[in-house]
Amino acid sequence: MLQKLLKQFQPYTIFLLDALGASLSLLVLFAVIVPFQPYFGMPLEVLQKLGILAGIMFFYSNICFMQKPKHWKWFLFGVILGNLTYCGFSMYFLFQNWIVLQPLGAVYFIWEKIVILAIVAYEGFILTKSEESLKA
Repeated sequence: MLQKLLKQFQPYTIFLLDALGASLSLLVLFAVIVPFQPYFGMPLEVLQKLGILAGIMFFYSNICFMQKPKHWKWFLFGVILGNLTYCGFSMYFLFQNWIVLQPLGAVYFIWEKIVILAIVAYEGFILTKSEESLKA
């Protein structure tokens, strides 16, 4: 049933999946990491900045999913750039605060980057795949 639902909304499903990922990042940041900040070590002002970026990505991806733009590839490219920007800022903050970061924080932030970069690779695959199907 889920596969049928996902196929029905192709190619826009990727925007929904990205919005769900951003909402998960927001949930973890503000419901887990902020309340237990001493166990993660990342400063609160950094967590707030990352939360703002994740919130922007959540709204952007949601709007793309709901609006279903005709030239969806450009919007997916925007999602990819947004995810890479989030990763870049997050990595910058990770290195900048490495001394105060706790092992749990290091594991979380490194793992998050791996997951986001895997999603970006999948989104890039979708862009490439759609280009190939247009040529065929």
